[in-house]
Amino acid sequence: MVPWVECPSIDIDLDRPVGERYADVPDEVFEKGRCLLRAIMQAMPPAARYLGDAVRLRTRNRFHAEARALAQHVGGDWRSVMVANVSYDLALSLFGCSTVALPTPDGPVLARNMDWFPERILARTSYLIRLFRDERFCFANAGWPGSIGAVTGLSGRGFAVALNAVISPEGTNKAGYPVLLHLRRVLEDADGFDSALRMLSQQRLVAPGLFTLVGSENDQRVVIERTPRRHAHRWAKDGRPLVTTNDYRLLFKPRTRSAGEIDETTCSRYDALRGLFADHRADRPADDITLLHALSDPAVIQDITAQHVILRPRSGRIRLYVPRRVVESA
Repeated sequence: MVPWVECPSIDIDLDRPVGERYADVPDEVFEKGRCLLRAIMQAMPPAARYLGDAVRLRTRNRFHAEARALAQHVGGDWRSVMVANVSYDLALSLFGCSTVALPTPDGPVLARNMDWFPERILARTSYLIRLFRDERFCFANAGWPGSIGAVTGLSGRGFAVALNAVISPEGTNKAGYPVLLHLRRVLEDADGFDSALRMLSQQRLVAPGLFTLVGSENDQRVVIERTPRRHAHRWAKDGRPLVTTNDYRLLFKPRTRSAGEIDETTCSRYDALRGLFADHRADRPADDITLLHALSDPAVIQDITAQHVILRPRSGRIRLYVPRRVVESA
């Protein structure tokens, strides 16, 4: 039996009024969203929900109607929904992730583990959320019932992006844009790889991050290293794998910290992924099974790994899986 389980999907029609977009989603799906929202808010200080007002102002109401509509389905109020969607900015030390971008004859493939807390509930509530406009695929998000922002996503305009957590010596910036909501903007607004690269590089952010961006061509593979204000681009070299874990490689020297499993294993996971694909060539395909076995390798997977995601921008294909041991454990 393979050590992963594929997740179901939810299709959302963006042409419908925001209050009606989720009418066809079964209540048992939103019950999972309620469970995750409760778990996230229990991990936050009680005053955190009022950050929703600040997020509403900073994002100029862009996501307010969506948060209100989702709150009707997942419980709580719109402020709690908004806080759950900016949780990355509030708790960087709880997140990790391991990502690899490979060249193939069919264009690049992006494969990643999302190491995210609370992993058990998140894995059990994971859905591939596909959004359409004018009956055409717009973008997809490896998310949960109640997600607005994105951690891993595929655009219908030929690119995919994944966020890896990183801690910057420059700290955070309260005046910046929330990271997960900015990724949602990129997926929805960018008209292609180059546009996405500019948006991910130039926007002032609340928190640091490492964005792995791939397009439809094999030379369109890059890691955008971000502090809240600065950026650097680490491009793939020739046909080699492009690997991202949880350290800077250009803006700052990689370092191993003793602050938990994610920090202590970032360099070893980086080396493990590079080793697993050391023999890969651009003229060889990378099938999903091979990628999933690499993501499930003991040297790569973490205790808080909640999702495996595989994205192929040229074909517009994204598949979402979760570790079987997480969803089937008591």
